[in-house]
Amino acid sequence: MKFKFILSICFGGLWLAVSLFFAIGWAQEVSYILPGIYVWWVIIGIALLPGFLMSAMFFSNILHWKLKRYPDIAEDTTILMCAHNEEKNIARSIQAILNQQYAGHIRLIVVDNGSNDHTKQQIMKMQTSALANCSIEYVYCDQPGKAHALNYGLAMIQTPHFITVDADTYLQKQAVQRIMNHIVSCESVCVAGNLFVQNPKASLAAKMQNYDYLLSIAAVKRFQGSYQSTLVAQGAFSAYQTEAVQQIGGWKDVMGEDIVLTYQLLRQKLPSTYEPGAVGYTTVPETFNGLYNQRKRWAIGMLEGLSSVPPWKQGTGYSRYFTFVNLSIIYLDLAFLFGLIPGIILAFFGFYYFAGFLTLLTVAVCILLFLSMYLYQKKLRIPFQNSVLGFLCFLLFFQAIQSTAALHGYLIRLLHRKGEWK
Repeated sequence: MKFKFILSICFGGLWLAVSLFFAIGWAQEVSYILPGIYVWWVIIGIALLPGFLMSAMFFSNILHWKLKRYPDIAEDTTILMCAHNEEKNIARSIQAILNQQYAGHIRLIVVDNGSNDHTKQQIMKMQTSALANCSIEYVYCDQPGKAHALNYGLAMIQTPHFITVDADTYLQKQAVQRIMNHIVSCESVCVAGNLFVQNPKASLAAKMQNYDYLLSIAAVKRFQGSYQSTLVAQGAFSAYQTEAVQQIGGWKDVMGEDIVLTYQLLRQKLPSTYEPGAVGYTTVPETFNGLYNQRKRWAIGMLEGLSSVPPWKQGTGYSRYFTFVNLSIIYLDLAFLFGLIPGIILAFFGFYYFAGFLTLLTVAVCILLFLSMYLYQKKLRIPFQNSVLGFLCFLLFFQAIQSTAALHGYLIRLLHRKGEWK
């Protein structure tokens, strides 16, 4: 593991050295027109650093190309599902759990967190469909906040491992078996599942997110998980060691409760991994306003994680590296918004200050990374709905939306404003 990590970083360093050779002349030329400090700030942020990070990730994922298989586990497990006004989605999510092909018994605990719609009625209706190998329990938590609902359910768990599933996420039939096989065989403290978009045809915003989940998010989790340092075991679908989560006091009442929890587990040098074969489908925002608000919350959650456990306090060299990378994302977002976008606008008027060979080379590395992830995900034989328009809009516009929303989130976090439940 250590050798592959060093090799990947060296590959990224080689790309960085070649890019720096081209960047020196580029910076000198543009510095005659724009301030030199600003020029280098932009070049590092839109080309050198992104290229290094993506090339290291690409090479590492190639080195870990082979799919791992683990022996089937028959250990009883618990699924913890929290719901707040989920009457439209929860029946389908519960039915997907009832359909699981799992060797052990599943105890599903559904925590209703102050819903004022027909969520309870939907859960009670599904209780009549419970099977011998899957029981359904309804509990009510009147204290608002997802973290409170999760901790309420955590106190009821008696199995060595448990799984969190969002009320708008449904699982493939083998998902529980595969994520349990992984967490037991690898002795991980938490394992993130492989999430896809449940509603990719709903809108253009959903089509763009379809590729974000397939390519970007999965690529990062594969890279981090290869070194037992997956930074986010997302609440939508992840498995955990019960004792480890209970020992740190469960989830904190913050916007990114799943991020903070994972950071705290990693701080104790406990392995956090990723299982690409455990597939879940999550419902994504169908409007650009919804997408913007979601990514704003994610940015707040990232800062909450970094403030709870700074990179230099992480437990291993791998987790320190990846949290420093997360910290650098703030700089990358700023460079994109105040460097690349103005550079693209100027290019339309014939001023190619920041739209040159090195920019195109960085884009090429990005596309190569995406292509490798697409081929890897196809190996899993998971149905995926392609959209040419969605892919083009993802390449051209998605990062602009995400970086703008992230900047908004950073400002909110600095002002310490309280977020909403989900």
